[in-house]
Order: sequence, then structure tokens, then C-alpha cells
Amino acid sequence: MTTPRPLTPPPEPPQGHYEVKDTEGHVCLMADMGLQFKIIYAKVESETGAAILNLPTTANATGSCGPDRSNLTLTFHDDIFSVTFDFVRANDHFHLSQFDISYTELPSIFPGTKNPNTRRQVSNTTLNIFSTTADKSYMCKSDVNITVTENVSILASQVQVQPFGVKSGQFSTAEECQEDLEKNTTVPIVIGVVLTAMVALVLISYIVVRKIRANNRRYSSVY
Repeated sequence: MTTPRPLTPPPEPPQGHYEVKDTEGHVCLMADMGLQFKIIYAKVESETGAAILNLPTTANATGSCGPDRSNLTLTFHDDIFSVTFDFVRANDHFHLSQFDISYTELPSIFPGTKNPNTRRQVSNTTLNIFSTTADKSYMCKSDVNITVTENVSILASQVQVQPFGVKSGQFSTAEECQEDLEKNTTVPIVIGVVLTAMVALVLISYIVVRKIRANNRRYSSVY
């Protein structure tokens, strides 16, 4: 198969709000996020294509909550697409342990597909991302890339999720992801370096000007 042709970059995925409720009607899992899917597929004449689409904010949310395991399923495009997040709680932390996606290769979404209307289902059962202290929510303003298989990947943006311990339908205190922490640390360092350089430049300029004036005064006194 040949390499997929470059595609026009799609717009950023919009952030949606999704909830799961327990048997008593209380919110037990909350997720704010935008998702963008990239799926490589076989086309006719031995070519490959890349379908890129965003999760609509109108996706239907279902799932279940438990003391140690919770899951969120989002379905969209008339149930043609379905994605499931499986969260596990162990000791004092939780993390996303598994991601599943199922979809149908409709020609309208997968132009020129070699296998029209074929149902696909792929999973990654060895994930360890979105890791957070159990009584907090996970937050990441930076983009998070999730590799499901060699041909299926997810871009998650503006993520805040809490699969355990939701109280009164509100997120608990957010714990920032490592990417955000590194950015928050890098920016002050860069600003500090720039300010230091500016101060040094002003000081050097001042010294040079004083030296020039002193030389001029000595020159004038001689003549």
C-alpha cells in the first residue's frame, strides 16, 4: 500500500461535556474533552486513505460506575461510531486502562474504501494514561495522543475527567498533567532569561556610554 496523501488539517475538536449517572440518578462520572480520530484504511487500487473526524458535542453518553472500575461510552453518527473509555482505580490513583472503538466504513466517511460498510472494532487494553490521585480530577489543556492500533489514533484536547468520587455533579480539585506542568515551568524560565538579558544589555549600554563620555572629557581637557 502507498502512503496516505496529505490531508487538509481539520478544525480543532470542540470540547463537549459528558456524564454517566448511577442507578439513583446521581452523576458518578464526568468528562469534558474534545476528540479527533484518525483512521488509516485500505482504498481501491492498493492505495490507503486517512479518515479524520471530530467527536460531535452531541454524542450520546452511557456507561457505568463502580468502586474500582468505571467506563464511559460515546456513540455518534447514528451509532455508526462508538468509543469506550475504561478506567481503573488502584491504591490511591486511577488511570485510563483500555480504549475501544467500533465503526462502519461508510463510503461517505471513508472515500474510496476497498471494504465499504464493513464493521470494524479495535482496542488497546494496555493503556496507562490520565493517571491521577483518586480523589481528584485529571486535567490536561495540552493535546494528548492515544494510540489504539497502528492504523487508529486519537487526539484528545482540553481534557478534564473524573471517573470516581464525583460529588454534587462537580469536578473535584484538578490535578494537572505533566505536559501542562512542564509548560507552566518553562514559560517563567523563558521570561526570566529574557528579562536578565535585557537588564544586562541596558547595563552594558550604560557602561559603554559612560566610558565614551569620560574619554570625551579627557580629550577636551587635553585641547
